[in-house]
Amino acid sequence: MEGGRLLYHGVKNIRAQRSPHEALHEGREIVLRLVKDYRPEVLVIEKTFFARNRNVSLLNVLGDEIRAIGRRRGLRVLSYAPTTVKKHACGDGRASKREVAKAVVAKYPELSVFLSQDRKWKERYHQNMFDAVALGMMAGLRG
Repeated sequence: MEGGRLLYHGVKNIRAQRSPHEALHEGREIVLRLVKDYRPEVLVIEKTFFARNRNVSLLNVLGDEIRAIGRRRGLRVLSYAPTTVKKHACGDGRASKREVAKAVVAKYPELSVFLSQDRKWKERYHQNMFDAVALGMMAGLRG
């Protein structure tokens, strides 16, 4: 986002069949490429939750890596809990993904084409994209 304008929206997926080391490497490469391409001043990341399984542990490590990349690049790094993002976007920290999507579309109507999908995987992808845009909207809260 730049000055409240949406420059990019999307979700990058890391292939699940990879080893943890390969997944972290791919995640780092994705973030470095996005930082290089868009030259942001702020990097906003969703706080990960703690649970006992391999995927969540890997996600926590990747979150730490992303924060470190941001700091090394001189970016302001912000982290928000999912409930905080939902509260800001919808006024309800327990809002559904659908409610978050509608709140994002209210601010960025050009994304309305992604509200309805004909495949489950597309719906999941775009719900995550709406969550990411809502997270990006949080960057404007702190000056």
